[in-house]
Amino acid sequence: MTEIYPGCFSGKNPAGLDVVVEPMPGFRAVALGLWIRAGGREDPPGKEGLAHFVEHMTFKGTTKHSALEIAQSIDALGVHLNAATTPEYTFFYTEVLNTHVAEALEIMHELVTMPKFAPEDLTRERVVIAEEIRSAEDDPEDVVFRLLGETLWSDQHPLGKPVIGRLESVSQIALDDLWDFFHRHYHPGGMILVACGGIRPEVLLELSMVFSGNKKGNEVGRTPPSPGAGLALAEKEIQQVHLALGFPTVPAASPERYALEVLNSILGGGVSSRLFQRLREEMGLVYAVFSATAYFSDAGVISVYAASEERKLPQVAEAIWTEIRSLAQTPPPKEEVERAVRRLSNAFLLNLDDPSGRMVRLGTVAALGRTPISPDEVLKKFSAVTPEAVQELAQKFLQPEKAAWAAVGPSAKRIRRALKSFVEVEA
Repeated sequence: MTEIYPGCFSGKNPAGLDVVVEPMPGFRAVALGLWIRAGGREDPPGKEGLAHFVEHMTFKGTTKHSALEIAQSIDALGVHLNAATTPEYTFFYTEVLNTHVAEALEIMHELVTMPKFAPEDLTRERVVIAEEIRSAEDDPEDVVFRLLGETLWSDQHPLGKPVIGRLESVSQIALDDLWDFFHRHYHPGGMILVACGGIRPEVLLELSMVFSGNKKGNEVGRTPPSPGAGLALAEKEIQQVHLALGFPTVPAASPERYALEVLNSILGGGVSSRLFQRLREEMGLVYAVFSATAYFSDAGVISVYAASEERKLPQVAEAIWTEIRSLAQTPPPKEEVERAVRRLSNAFLLNLDDPSGRMVRLGTVAALGRTPISPDEVLKKFSAVTPEAVQELAQKFLQPEKAAWAAVGPSAKRIRRALKSFVEVEA
């Protein structure tokens, strides 16, 4: 295996499986993750939610063991084995004692190479996923971010569609769809195996030989999104208005990410951030307010969220824009940038103190097509961010004409009226 930075190694097994391992001396636990380089972006039109459905169905039994037998094997290890689907990838993960890595990896291998996909399980799991969708639709915060994605990326682009799908799209998914997605994407050549903790690189590479076959990779063909703007609304019988706005930024591999993270931290990334201090602590307009970043292989976004009484919505929107304009007009004080860098650096280091935190970092970076860099290099990149760089990115990305808006509340008509000074709305 090749050392990609001190103490972290990568290689390939004969089937084309990427293997990444970072030993952590003194740990008995090993965090184990398996990434499939296919996610919601690979869902066919009209079958949104397919990647997520396949992930669910892998746990419903294999050609060798029933779902109950697999669950019993997992419980016997004293662990949880879970999975998640994102727009860019699907991943399976667990944390086990280093004496049980082989057993855990054998279970993972079985799930992703020999699922049963029985018709009766398809019927039952469709109901479970429908309840998951209904649960998301009952949560105004989930709804407003779904609407924001549809507006920012357009509801015709995969990034603008919910990974879990919609009730109508999930109802159209058939057994043949599951098998087609599985055969196109679940190959060792399109997977990444990551382990961090009490394990040696040569041991993981040897254990990875359980994945065999040809080196066929994933059949992934992606089109970058074309960012949009405007306002999307949904009515719900709730007391607050949930507001979100988003600005397109840069992909995961961009060197500007580090300064963007500092910008986000200053704007709304913590309890000392400008949005939290201004809107909640000083003005008392909201309970919840924050900003966040997200990165994809070919796109990125910085978003702002707030929830308030409907009558306060114009004040909330104006206060948000005041803080955004301030960052674009004047470089933040050096002390504020240094505080944001300390916050980001300390959070990053705390995450690395846990095998699962390291595993998720390495796997996510690799799944997004990047080569992991050392923690020391990450800290250097944060420390190199200047007030002028933060202002430059605020001017570049946080522009009114580039903003996508979304809101959920009791009256779409009243929300339009409240926001007409900030975003162009239909009459």
